Amino acid sequence: MTTSPRGHAVWDPGQYHKFGDHRLRPALELFERAMLALGDRVPEQVYDLGCGAGEIARIMAERWPDARVVGLDSSAEMLRKADAAGPGRVEWVEADVSTWEASPKADLLYSNAMFHWVDGHPAVFPRMMQQLAPGGVMAVQMPLSFGQTSHALLRETLEAFGTPELRRSVGRKWVEDADWYYDLLKPQASFLDIWEVRYLQVLQGEDPVLEWVKGSALRPVLTALPKDAADPFLAAYGAALRQAYPKRAGGETLFPFHRLFLVVGKA
Repeated sequence: MTTSPRGHAVWDPGQYHKFGDHRLRPALELFERAMLALGDRVPEQVYDLGCGAGEIARIMAERWPDARVVGLDSSAEMLRKADAAGPGRVEWVEADVSTWEASPKADLLYSNAMFHWVDGHPAVFPRMMQQLAPGGVMAVQMPLSFGQTSHALLRETLEAFGTPELRRSVGRKWVEDADWYYDLLKPQASFLDIWEVRYLQVLQGEDPVLEWVKGSALRPVLTALPKDAADPFLAAYGAALRQAYPKRAGGETLFPFHRLFLVVGKA
């Protein structure tokens, strides 16, 4: 199993959190469903995989004051921001989820917007189920961005820039369809809840869709491209996005965004 270019990208927490409300909403919705799945069980070992700046991990620590809460991320930049947010009970750990193992096993494995950066889902997800204690819950959200206009334009624009390796990486479909995950996880599951949500995000500002993508999908691209290629690439990509997502009469931009949710109990 190998990680995607995220492992080599330089992450900018400030850029990522420019649209914090839109990025936090699915995280909170996933957390609410995870709590429902746990029922009366009070978790003792809780892991937030791909914790970023740690918003949900801190909420978990408040929700379960007696639990051990670990926030894990491969980005040192994100973990520094999480640690700088103030003292708390969360343990911040820099690690690669492809090789990480829960010790002790998890009552709750939670991951919002991280696994679409991880290669090898046929092996990764069954291995994550093995990190759960009996009766534990795994809750995952992944963007379904491959088919979106913004990401199709990214692939098209990148054809004129960058290396063949970078174009292949960006051109790969990292998240499978919902029924694929159902078939993969069902043999190990006591219950399995899968659903999709299409958010109609209302963005403000100049080039808001470009600014959104700069905080996520563009990080490995901008890390890989030299500046003399990155600047013309951004100009061409920004122009394509403005045409695809025009401003409304009031100055706002509508940006539909599709996400996949999985909540699984260990048999």
